[in-house]
Amino acid sequence: MRAKRKINGLLLLAGILASSGLAHAATCRAKPEEDCKDGKSPIIPVRIYRNFLVIAEGKIGGAPESQNFIIDTGTSPSIVNENLVKELGLATTPSAFRALGKSSPGLAAVVPEIDLGPIRAASLPVQVESLTRLEREFGIPIAGILGMDVLSKSNFRLDYDKAEMEFGDIIATGIPVHFDTRAKIAVAEARIGGKEARFLVDTGSDSVVLFGRNFPDAGWLTLRQTPQSGNSLADQRMFVQVFSAADIILGGQHFVDDRAYFVPGNSDPAFDGLLGVRALGFRSFSYDQASTTIFLQR
Repeated sequence: MRAKRKINGLLLLAGILASSGLAHAATCRAKPEEDCKDGKSPIIPVRIYRNFLVIAEGKIGGAPESQNFIIDTGTSPSIVNENLVKELGLATTPSAFRALGKSSPGLAAVVPEIDLGPIRAASLPVQVESLTRLEREFGIPIAGILGMDVLSKSNFRLDYDKAEMEFGDIIATGIPVHFDTRAKIAVAEARIGGKEARFLVDTGSDSVVLFGRNFPDAGWLTLRQTPQSGNSLADQRMFVQVFSAADIILGGQHFVDDRAYFVPGNSDPAFDGLLGVRALGFRSFSYDQASTTIFLQR
């Protein structure tokens, strides 16, 4: 099973490194377990932490109460909190997860059902992790991290300004990025510092990050030597370097990120780094099932 270790990534990028113009159809406010009537598109409210991290309420495994879930397009498969898995009495099995060029032992489980707005994911394979660090970091209980293996079951639009997710028909405008239905991730091709780079489109981070081992010759970057320690899953020290990305070209548009990150020890064969959706000022994010395309809107 392949996964990006989002627990580590969120801690590193959030805790340590410190107008779309779309037309709308008729909408209704829906509770996580309800659908809208009369053909209206359901909308659920979300909470935005630190201007990037999206928390929505959903239900899991038949539990009567709603739970907090991180909405994270950079995670696949989805993750469920180890404590909650124990509470629900779900069986776990050993599983190896390959992420950022490394294989790590872990646990997997099958969740009977997860509900998020109109989305119902049944018999869902998930990664099982302790989310205690994230709960401490953001000061809220977290049931899990929902990736595109769940979110791609419906068209949706995430609006950061309005703090809401709308499901149903969308208008396909913005910078298009192909969604890989097999890997359940979206990788954007861009140019940074004149070099080609593949970025994982990631709502779970607020930074632009390059993996150093994917760029053995980093002479084209003006790196600032600023080592910082990071809490990885193995409590290893992680060193990052900062650089100014004066010209990022994505979808024919130009962006600037004055504080991007270069992580010398990380690599991944599928992508060269992370593209935090909020890092480049995108205000909304849409997914269209029919074209299997993600759209980024400024």
